Amino acid sequence: MMDLESVHMEYLADSLCICFLSDETKAVGSIIESILQCALDFRSCITVGSWDSGSDPEDLLGKLSKINISQVLSIKQKFDRSLKELHICYIKGPKHGNFGLSRFWDYLNYNEYYSNVSNEMGYYAV
Repeated sequence: MMDLESVHMEYLADSLCICFLSDETKAVGSIIESILQCALDFRSCITVGSWDSGSDPEDLLGKLSKINISQVLSIKQKFDRSLKELHICYIKGPKHGNFGLSRFWDYLNYNEYYSNVSNEMGYYAV
């Protein structure tokens, strides 16, 4: 029974790290939560039902006028800041293992977009 308990506790500890819920990874989890909140905030900028199908150009201008551009720009700044923090955590963190921030960053940056942007602009440099 002690062996089973030991394996189970190790599994739970690994699960906490994988989900960014352990004490060591809570900062990363918080950054990811902030990025996801930006997605929700951006969605709230677009009023419900205002993007129903239609191809009338004047109707499109009316839809665009309903968007609060200053709020969108504020959300973009928060998103960029959070992504920069995540990239810094990635750079400082270990680059091995099947799970964790390194693997998550690889999924997030699957097409090398954020790496290219950071190289071109020095935007995500430490």
